[in-house]
Amino acid sequence: MPQHAPRQLLIEPGVLAIFGAVPKTAAHQHTLIQITLPMGDSNMRLTLPNHDAIQLTGASIINQAVSHQLTMQAGWVILVEPSCNIGKQLTAKLADKAFIEIEINKPLNSTLNLSELLGLCGLTHALQTTAPQTILDARIARLLDKLNCCIGKECVKPQQWRAADIALELNLSESRFLHLFKDTMQIPWRPYLLWRRLICAVQTLQQGKTATEAAYIAGFSDSAHLSRTFKKQFGLSVREYQKQKYQ
Repeated sequence: MPQHAPRQLLIEPGVLAIFGAVPKTAAHQHTLIQITLPMGDSNMRLTLPNHDAIQLTGASIINQAVSHQLTMQAGWVILVEPSCNIGKQLTAKLADKAFIEIEINKPLNSTLNLSELLGLCGLTHALQTTAPQTILDARIARLLDKLNCCIGKECVKPQQWRAADIALELNLSESRFLHLFKDTMQIPWRPYLLWRRLICAVQTLQQGKTATEAAYIAGFSDSAHLSRTFKKQFGLSVREYQKQKYQ
């Protein structure tokens, strides 16, 4: 990646794509499906459930809950919610495998839009302005609409996101809401809420605000809470992420 090239960020409901350099991350796993599209040197180390270690150097798709470490000179990392349209296509491609390698036959760069990136991976992109098309339950769709108000706009600081409060608003018992949400989104509510708060934090950091400001806006208790969650999800602390922004 050219020196001082800025980090690029593309966000829409269900998808977060980040272009930049990636220093060696800690081993981590998440509830999202990950596409990695390297430019230049790259090393992805996967630890599979049977404890086998796999090294990848090219473009790949990694399934949910697969432990991995990544070092990348430059390139795109795309995180996708499994319930959205892109997630459904990726799930079909993976066919229950922990990972697959993919071939990209066209040049990658930092200026590609999301449709172009996904097209290079053989995926059909349809903008999801509200909830993923696979959502059938109107109550969950309304909840996602509220969360989606933060994307590309000023983040709405989360209030009353406790499962019991949401269930009451949706006229459901708490246990029914939690079951319905996980069944619909393929991610439990609490990890999903942390993921959506991280999106708000990443947007805020991209605007040049501090980790403390990002933590407050995204609804974390403090910058340390944000950094712990950030590292668990991405394998990097907030400080490590910010350090790479203009390298």
